[in-house]
Amino acid sequence: MKRYIKTGHRNVALLLAAACVSVTLAGCGDTAATEEEEKLSEVIPVEAQMPVAGTLTLKNEFVGTVSPEESVYVVPMVTAEVLSTGISVGDTVTAGQELCKLDTEAAELQLASAQAQYNSAAAGVQAAEVGYEIAQAQYDSAVAQLDVQNEQTQRQKDLTMYQMQMQIDGINDGISDINEQLADLAENREDAKEQRDDLNKARGRANEYVKQAQTAYNAASSAFGYDKAQQEYQELIATVTMLDNIPPEQITPDQATALEEAKKNLSLKAEELETIKAQLKPHADALQAAQAAASQTSAAYEQAKAGIESIDDGREQLEETLSDTYRSKEQTETVKNLTEAQLNIDTQKVQDISKRTAALGVDSAAAQVNSAKVGAAGAKVGIDSAEYQLDMYTLTAPIDGVIEAVNVKEHDFASPQNPAFVISNKNTMTVTFGVSEGIRGTLRIGQKIQVDRNGKLYDAVITEIGSMVDQTTGLFVIKSCVNTPDASLLTGSSVKVTAETYSQADALLIPYDAVYYDDSQPYVYVAENGTAKRKDVETGIFDMDTITVLSGLSTEDTLITSWSANLREGAEVSVQMNTGSETGGTDTAADDMAGSTDTAVDDMAGSTDTVTDDATGSTDTMAGMAAGGTETSTESETDGAMTANGE
Repeated sequence: MKRYIKTGHRNVALLLAAACVSVTLAGCGDTAATEEEEKLSEVIPVEAQMPVAGTLTLKNEFVGTVSPEESVYVVPMVTAEVLSTGISVGDTVTAGQELCKLDTEAAELQLASAQAQYNSAAAGVQAAEVGYEIAQAQYDSAVAQLDVQNEQTQRQKDLTMYQMQMQIDGINDGISDINEQLADLAENREDAKEQRDDLNKARGRANEYVKQAQTAYNAASSAFGYDKAQQEYQELIATVTMLDNIPPEQITPDQATALEEAKKNLSLKAEELETIKAQLKPHADALQAAQAAASQTSAAYEQAKAGIESIDDGREQLEETLSDTYRSKEQTETVKNLTEAQLNIDTQKVQDISKRTAALGVDSAAAQVNSAKVGAAGAKVGIDSAEYQLDMYTLTAPIDGVIEAVNVKEHDFASPQNPAFVISNKNTMTVTFGVSEGIRGTLRIGQKIQVDRNGKLYDAVITEIGSMVDQTTGLFVIKSCVNTPDASLLTGSSVKVTAETYSQADALLIPYDAVYYDDSQPYVYVAENGTAKRKDVETGIFDMDTITVLSGLSTEDTLITSWSANLREGAEVSVQMNTGSETGGTDTAADDMAGSTDTAVDDMAGSTDTVTDDATGSTDTMAGMAAGGTETSTESETDGAMTANGE
């Protein structure tokens, strides 16, 4: 079924022709066929132009969001009170500029403590160095005395050897005693530990008994109404006291009666309280006994813990004593062996051995000096760490930029859980927008686009093309860079983004209204030797005015661009060439309809389905063109560029 009507203007013309049908049919009757034949024999004036070879590029519009290329969250490393901040949202800051100061009292105390530890360690170094000097002096003195001692060595050798052996034996006895004591302590500790565990369980049970006794007491007190009776008793006391304070000459008979009644009730209430207390006494005694038992059990548990700690302290002391005893034994045995070796050696060798023995003290003193220096170095690290911590109490800007958010104020507590400031470097701004898969395939990194913010235009360049669909929007994320932003591009603001998408090169460009459709087959009319000739064509992308022809037409063809109700294959035409690309077919179609009522009537009368289908096809075609030209269309986002074939 052929479609001859393509635009809204042509629909109007056709409807006007249909209006004429009813009038003409009523008056003309038998002459309709004759007039139609005469109309078909007329020459149809048409407008035409030559197809132009070129490229058609479509532009799509998107909604983008502005964000700075670089944004930094300034997060405190410590929790402290904010003492001062002179920064507000919108302020421009430079890297290293102070943003706010926090209370440094705790950090200063830590630094002072570290300094004190370092001073103590430094004093230890000095003391160790003095000890080393003393040890060296002692060594020198010992060497000086060797000559005198050598003379006495032989005489004292036997006595010394005996004494040393006795000393060693005494040390061995001491070691045995200490080992026995350690074994006893270990056994005692296991016993104490078991006792402590038993007491801990007993303490738990005693505390549970206290809870049960307290619950029972509270339940009994509530059941016997002790609190209510006590309150009523106090109220009666207040009433009696008030009435007693009235002078006898002023008291009224009613007040006297009330006083007597109150005293009587007070006496009864006192007896009632005593009765309740007597009833509560077993529960109170049980609660007191449970509390006493819990207290005794807790005291026994703490005593057992203290006993274990005492045993541990005693064991540590014995182990230190044992270690010292072993060292003493080793030293004594060394001296004994040296003494035995001196029996058959000359004086020089004896002096050498004595010097080495004396040098042990010097080496020990030197080791103490080194150890003290290591401690001082560790204390110095503590100072460095405290100073580093102190620096954290002053927040500075890490980059140049603009303050986007201030989340602290004076006397608030800053903490690492919340950023105190947000700083954005707005020298370059990023615009992010989403596109369909079809549109994504037309974009490229480095492509220039245009950003519109409230009518102000900015040039931008695509810097990133997403490769994964955003689960929220179902679109691919595209990022672009604006190198010349200004104050209008606010962070988080929405902008309109315009980008070139689909493009078709090396195609013929003709007016969109020059294409007709026979079902899904597009075709055009060309003028050849004064007659209209239909040519089936293959079309490509299109916009509101222009459509591309991929095959079926050449630049040598004379393309008919205007519309007429009588235009068909073989119709005689009078061609008026257009110099521009726009068609004037709508006006011509209206004139033809006005001057050719009979023909239009016949067409309408015999082609009702055609008119309906043509109107529908025109609407579909226009919708398809809109779908191909804007990103907001469902067809464009799903299938890419819409073609005139409807494919």
